[in-house]
Amino acid sequence: MIENPKPSDWKELQSGVCRILNEVGIAAETEKSIETPRGTVEIDVYGVDESSVENIRYIVECKNWGNSIPQTVVHAFTSVLHETGGHIGILISKEGFQEGALSYIQHTNIVALTYAEFQERYFKLWYVKNFCVEILVAIDDLLQYVEPINSRRQRFLNELDDEKKSEYESLSNQYQVFTMVMAMLSVDKFAKSHEPTAIFDIEDFKSRLVDNFGAEFQYQANYYRDLVVEISDHASQITEKFHAVFGRNIFA
Repeated sequence: MIENPKPSDWKELQSGVCRILNEVGIAAETEKSIETPRGTVEIDVYGVDESSVENIRYIVECKNWGNSIPQTVVHAFTSVLHETGGHIGILISKEGFQEGALSYIQHTNIVALTYAEFQERYFKLWYVKNFCVEILVAIDDLLQYVEPINSRRQRFLNELDDEKKSEYESLSNQYQVFTMVMAMLSVDKFAKSHEPTAIFDIEDFKSRLVDNFGAEFQYQANYYRDLVVEISDHASQITEKFHAVFGRNIFA
């Protein structure tokens, strides 16, 4: 999961859907007012894929109800989709859909998903466009401190006394492999396809980090959005240790 699949209220569900769509490259906004033949309609989440030739338009309706969505809601949404000129309709429910609702949308341009299913549908694209990008940004300076060859770092390293050089070598030995692994995971950002090579169940991902790098890398996040924040914050703390050795950020 990207984030908690059980939002506390409708606003949180709507905001989460909008945020994820934006993060995968679909320009989205909440509570968009659109004029239709029957008057103004407010769309929960409206998105446009500006990278597509046809500027594909997404019309999304969010239902944070405590029970499954009936067929009548799908009927009404179908009318809204057609009247607003949407290409793809997405109905998102906290608790799923009644059988009649699912039968009705077969062979249509409407998909009905729980919030968990919505996240699964877009996870790989989100991982490439968001997770990998944020991790790569977070480790940028750190990577330059520990990569095998870096002429700028070497110039500053040559100016240090033996004690500081020893501190640097100790930090580099401690954090080099972790940083290089994070960099390799982030290389998926540059892949031509949207098929990441290294996606794990988050608990497996966290346990691999601990097994390979030690207790310092024991993260608490239950969702990937929180995990990228934890890793980024930790990478920042490690980077500050290197800055301290050199007296400043030598890459600024």
